[in-house]
Amino acid sequence: MAVKQPLALIHCALGRASNWRPFLNAIERPISPLLIELPGHGLAEKYDTSRDYSDQAVELALEEMPSEPVPLIGHSFGAVLALRIAVERPYRVSSLVLVEPVFFAAVKGRWAFEKVERDLSSFHKKMAAAEHATAAKEFHAIWGDGTPWSELTPDQRAYMVDRIPLIPPGDALLIDDRRGLLMEDRLEELDMPVTFVDGGDTHPVIPEIISTIGDRIPDAEWVTVPEAGHMLPMTHPERLLEAVGDRLFVEPPKLD
Repeated sequence: MAVKQPLALIHCALGRASNWRPFLNAIERPISPLLIELPGHGLAEKYDTSRDYSDQAVELALEEMPSEPVPLIGHSFGAVLALRIAVERPYRVSSLVLVEPVFFAAVKGRWAFEKVERDLSSFHKKMAAAEHATAAKEFHAIWGDGTPWSELTPDQRAYMVDRIPLIPPGDALLIDDRRGLLMEDRLEELDMPVTFVDGGDTHPVIPEIISTIGDRIPDAEWVTVPEAGHMLPMTHPERLLEAVGDRLFVEPPKLD
């Protein structure tokens, strides 16, 4: 019987582990998926508001991951969380795939950061006013899969509305870089294969983020999936696998 390759996956904010099902179904080799859910999402424990959101998320992720290094793939917020794990605990990650990383801190002070701030300004105003349904609708319009809000099922809309308050707590990682991932030499010390993936039709801040971070990582590659948007793991799973398969499943070195 073939040995199953473990694969750790972290979904996007407002998503759930099942978002990875189309991608997993496209993989033909034997794998053992380790589906990591963010606090307050899917079946994961609720967010403890007394803690930093990404600290709790990392703790949940590490509980699911084995002690030996495994391939790790993250999407959107999950991608930035995966990057944090690779920087802080490189011995737990054998290869890293970052799909549409929303690490806004990497481009602070530049046009791309200012643009995404303008595009999200209405969302932030709605959140400040506790208008969660409208805020979720506006967030989905920017970071969703292109499906109009009115065409989502009632359960899909309710799931996002219920979890939209979990978006601002992530800003300490995404915007403030509270863990100092961008500090000198931290990215440069990553020694596993790192693959960035974006969609050809994504928000323009994403390629700016990837370019900025990728230039600092020694073994980094960047693949763009044409005609895909932010939710490409769900909309273009086969294309994603084609883009990352050779670098995601890296064979361990043979011992003499």
